Amino acid sequence: MTYTVVFDVSERLPQLALGVVAAALVVILAVAAVSLRGGLLPRWPLVLGIGAGVLAAQFLLGQLWAFALAVAVVAGVVIALELAGRPEDHDWQHVQPRLSRRMPYGQGGLLAGIFALAIAAFLGIPMVGALDLERRLMAGEATVVDGPVMIVAGGKQECLVVDAQRFCYSNAEVQPGWNRAQTVLGGPFATGDQVRLSIIDDQIVRIEVAAAS
Repeated sequence: MTYTVVFDVSERLPQLALGVVAAALVVILAVAAVSLRGGLLPRWPLVLGIGAGVLAAQFLLGQLWAFALAVAVVAGVVIALELAGRPEDHDWQHVQPRLSRRMPYGQGGLLAGIFALAIAAFLGIPMVGALDLERRLMAGEATVVDGPVMIVAGGKQECLVVDAQRFCYSNAEVQPGWNRAQTVLGGPFATGDQVRLSIIDDQIVRIEVAAAS
């Protein structure tokens, strides 16, 4: 029987790299915000664009297309709100918030960009565990089970039942192993498909699906 790999823990490594980059950018921007004071405000479109781009890429790497689209929509809304309250003068050192605004022009976009980078770092850095899991998988330390799969949703978790064994995960858990809730987001296999799971420390590190005969 021929199997096709639809998930491997090594796919998390680009997310780890992106998380490290995002964390480094957060630190750089935080230092710049303190040292330059209001000097970053004129660059809020750049910061917001980078933050939204990195976060959207993080979601795309995790195959969370809907979340990536949501990032683009939120970024668009923030830009629209900022431009709507744009001051007539551009003396950034003396820009005062309008009566209808609670913060100076550009500050909302700047904070949104930094916040997006922080989320990207939060999603990516925990994938450092993928390095060890991939090593152990290649060393043959994984437990392998195969058979028809049943996808069971319950509460915040979803489970795969194969060969009378249950393996559960959740979208809310940031982990290098498989955590895509297919009953919500869809996925590469369905109940009844013949699959082969590789398990290490209760995490699904590889999923293979048998080719249709």
